[in-house]
Amino acid sequence: MTVPSDASVIGTVDGDPLTKDTVSKWYGSSADVLKELDQLHYLGGATRAYQTADGKYHVMVRLLQFATPASAQAWLTGDRPGTTWKAFPIPGYPDEKAYDIPMDPATHEARLRGIGFRGDVFFEVNVFGEPPVDHAVLIDRVRKQIARLDTGSAGT
Repeated sequence: MTVPSDASVIGTVDGDPLTKDTVSKWYGSSADVLKELDQLHYLGGATRAYQTADGKYHVMVRLLQFATPASAQAWLTGDRPGTTWKAFPIPGYPDEKAYDIPMDPATHEARLRGIGFRGDVFFEVNVFGEPPVDHAVLIDRVRKQIARLDTGSAGT
């Protein structure tokens, strides 16, 4: 998982692998999530964190690979936003979803979340920062992630 050229790595240089158990923990260690991952033939995944060049935002990217594009699309379709999340578009990418998530009182950070899939890979891009987090930052990061998945190139 390459970090964009306008960013610096946070944590492990090569990113970290995502097991089924790790993914299920995002959803409260749900047995239903483990069952769904098995049904969709989850192959593995990775996560990576980085900071934007200006230091204002932290970005976390998660990639989940499935056996087929239909399975990656099914995972995307099953993803449900929180009740307080506000949807917004990613221009030029009508099938991707983006959400503005209110500030977490524990961290004093707001979050933007973008999700989509390319081929057999579901992706999630989260941008954390002091509210309000600029939608353009998430849109740019989602576009870069899509370009990397489409071309296999790190891009800029």
